[in-house]
Amino acid sequence: MQLKYAVTALFFMFIIMACNNKPAENKTPDVKISVSKNTDSFNVAFDSVMVNYDSLLTAFINWDTVAVDKYATALQLSLISVPYEQMPDEDAASKATGIAQNAAGALQTLINIDSINNKRRFFYTASEGLYHLIKTTGYDKAVIYHKKCPMAFDDEREGWWISTKKDIDNPYLGKFHPKYRNAMLECGIIEDSINNMQQ
Repeated sequence: MQLKYAVTALFFMFIIMACNNKPAENKTPDVKISVSKNTDSFNVAFDSVMVNYDSLLTAFINWDTVAVDKYATALQLSLISVPYEQMPDEDAASKATGIAQNAAGALQTLINIDSINNKRRFFYTASEGLYHLIKTTGYDKAVIYHKKCPMAFDDEREGWWISTKKDIDNPYLGKFHPKYRNAMLECGIIEDSINNMQQ
């Protein structure tokens, strides 16, 4: 008899415990939302810089001097239109403004000279300026690849450029080089990258 009561008591205890156990909550994994440290208006303006730079890069690849001048002008205007004063760090904003003005000056010289090979020299200067500008501003809307061609000038001097793509499309030798034609289009290496998107 006592055994029967003990079994019954255990049965009821089991039911009570089962009723009190809450079902496991379905927890959705935390999703990290990437929030830019720069303002929306800053990012929109800087995105325009990157679009114009990419168009200028393509113009050099195609040996198209008319397009080179067109997009160098567009890049110059977009560089000086970015609201650097909206950056959270005042010193960095001042430095960025100076870098942008220097790059814009190199682009003005590029526009004023005739030879596409000479234009490339100032493209190199502007590209390096833009690379340092991206580092200074902490632009975080894309990964930026810093690339080098070891034979950009006279087959012996290097030239640098930047891109949001990993693929090498060399703006110094391009598709219509008088000596190499398009054989050296993919000549170059990625030396560095800037990824502020995850920080």
